[in-house]
Amino acid sequence: MFFLRATPNLATVIPAMDLIGQEFTTNSLDKAYEPAIRVVLNVAKKTLNRYYTKTDQSEVYHIAMSESYPPFY
Repeated sequence: MFFLRATPNLATVIPAMDLIGQEFTTNSLDKAYEPAIRVVLNVAKKTLNRYYTKTDQSEVYHIAMSESYPPFY
């Protein structure tokens, strides 16, 4: 629902990915869930991490997060 409100950008997507990843991790360790659900959560976390790694390799990401580039004036 967060992403349906407006056009998301990297500055808002990355923190959302962090929150989603934390939830996947927390719930994958929760014994209240069936083992199959916990396995799927681990797979989802690995998939999310694959995309997250790709953002780390992106120049656009570093510009959006103001890392490794001088400010543009």
